[in-house]
Amino acid sequence: MRNIIVINGPNLNLLGEREPEVYGTMTLPELEAAVTSFASAMDVGVRLFQSNHEGSIIDFIQENRHWAEGVVLNSGALTHYSYALRDVISAVKLPAIEVHLSNIHQREEFRRRSVIKEVCAKQIFGLGLRGYFHAIEYLVGLDVVKQLQRVGKEQILTKAVALLKARYPKYTWVGIYLAEGEDLVLHNFLGKPSPHTRIPIGKGICGAAASAKQSIIVPDVNADARYLACSIETQSEIVVPIMKGARVLGEVDIDSDQKEAFHDGDQEILERCAAIIAEVMPS
Repeated sequence: MRNIIVINGPNLNLLGEREPEVYGTMTLPELEAAVTSFASAMDVGVRLFQSNHEGSIIDFIQENRHWAEGVVLNSGALTHYSYALRDVISAVKLPAIEVHLSNIHQREEFRRRSVIKEVCAKQIFGLGLRGYFHAIEYLVGLDVVKQLQRVGKEQILTKAVALLKARYPKYTWVGIYLAEGEDLVLHNFLGKPSPHTRIPIGKGICGAAASAKQSIIVPDVNADARYLACSIETQSEIVVPIMKGARVLGEVDIDSDQKEAFHDGDQEILERCAAIIAEVMPS
């Protein structure tokens, strides 16, 4: 995912003065500057566009369909009734993320209906500017998943670690543990060396995820008694089991030097990566 278009629809040019209690005080130029900076840090090129006109937005998507590899779309009120916008998203076959600054599900009834949701890869709402960041990260993740699907079983474990570490600046340590008996054994990693190369299942956050057979996000490792310290810089962690049926084959373990670095989008992408890995691993 190297190029994306970011589109803001009707009335979003009035950000900063339009209902600041709902949409905040950030102006559209400020929002676009922040989005550009974030995308650049992820090595993603962006083209930005805002229009109050349905046809202009459709034209922009069509005109950029061969340059862009993904779409971040805050279509404003068009979300609730524009079947023409739905059709163009479907037609260009680019993964699109529907974004809303406010929580549309806690507002008027008509705002809770999206006619474009079913042709978008994900809907993100109520996060303000962070919603755009999460959308970019999710699009990058979809590209990682796509690349991983083309990797042979001999390279799948090392390639998964390499792709995730390369594409996400916030992922400061990425590793894969494999289950051996009652332990998780570190297979490969990128980042600072870890003292925890063998972890008993049930111990630490890694062991807890394996024992519970479910993903765990820890927003602040210093507030979680289960955390096995690897680096004083580590602030948050996500652990995703690699499972075949009900059996845990291993885990994807990622640390970040940022607090609250991980969200549901990270979990969804990492669980898809774990499923691809599990498909080619022996039972």
